[in-house]
Amino acid sequence: MQCPVECFGLSYLNPPYDYTLGPADSRRTEQSFLSHTYRWLKPGGVLVLVIPGDHLAECSQILSTHFRDVVVYRLEAHECVRYRQVVVIGTRRSRREKERLTDSDITRARHYCASLIRNPSQIPALPQEPEARYDVPVSGPAQLVYRGLPLDEIEDLLPQSAAYRQAGRILFAEPRFAGGRPLIPLKPGHIGLLAVGGMLNGIFGSGDERHISFWQAVKLTDRIEEEDEQGVITVKEKESFSNELTVVYGTGQVAILK
Repeated sequence: MQCPVECFGLSYLNPPYDYTLGPADSRRTEQSFLSHTYRWLKPGGVLVLVIPGDHLAECSQILSTHFRDVVVYRLEAHECVRYRQVVVIGTRRSRREKERLTDSDITRARHYCASLIRNPSQIPALPQEPEARYDVPVSGPAQLVYRGLPLDEIEDLLPQSAAYRQAGRILFAEPRFAGGRPLIPLKPGHIGLLAVGGMLNGIFGSGDERHISFWQAVKLTDRIEEEDEQGVITVKEKESFSNELTVVYGTGQVAILK
């Protein structure tokens, strides 16, 4: 996605938390998204960047060079804690402000980000009441242009491809069918394999008892704690597999049998 530079007054950026492959090496997507979009901000525009605090260092070069009044807060919602999210707020520098920057200013700002990564407890929680005020300039006219692959068109044309038809024999195999009567009675293990293999899935019954059945294998973990004479607790975990049957009736009732 491309956009004219310096047209937005505010950017709320929450990029994917992953790695992206480049022509020479790989880097974090947080850094890639920030380096691609920070130019869209006007001088004096405000950046609100939500990323995992562990990867603040990858963004520190851009933040320290192109932004001033940068603050970092820790987010405390349940999902935010799970991903160790922080929010970075800063104002984009003007060209004159960048010209006045010295190497020591940039180094000091990067060291500040590095210290927060080493000591996450130093990052303050996002307060309920704002500690600072950021004036957001008025955004100008902007047009986002997508210059990537035409994914919708490719998806429509893909089934007509000869290569796709050949691969479809593997990717979309015909439903399996088991018929006939076994020569000897099946043991419980055989029935379990047939069930979780999809051989017993389908529509059964009639009237109010008509239903759809679906089998699957589930992994169970048994946890046992043992304490010896010295008070040392040993935790043992034993994994096993079992069958699970989901039954959906025409009335909408769902039953799960384990």
